Amino acid sequence: MIFIQWKLWTFGCVLIQAIIIFSAFYAYRTNAKRAPDDPEKRDFSPYSPWLAPLIFPILVLINIPIFILSSLFFGLFLLLFPFALLLFRKPFLIKWILKQAQRIGNKVLKIDIELLKAAGFYPTSIKLQYER
Repeated sequence: MIFIQWKLWTFGCVLIQAIIIFSAFYAYRTNAKRAPDDPEKRDFSPYSPWLAPLIFPILVLINIPIFILSSLFFGLFLLLFPFALLLFRKPFLIKWILKQAQRIGNKVLKIDIELLKAAGFYPTSIKLQYER
């Protein structure tokens, strides 16, 4: 029984890391496709998505209270989802998921930039566009 729980825990950790890495690369790729004069375009280092697995333990400690609140909101979502299906007939869920992946990826990339600047691998003379 303990072995099965350990396998599930390991799979869960790998799955979460895969989601974080996917979000970082998705945000980096969509940011790279933006026009140079776009006000939402940010200056991310190409190394910052690769730091995403390293910041996973920090994100876990920060997000424990967020996890508790999100589980409560998920219960509320389960109660209200059938009514939402009847009221809204547009594919809003896929757009919302991609928007959340973009948001998570941007936060991960910002943290990675700060780690690169702290380690001295990122030039600090460049004015970063995400610091507004």
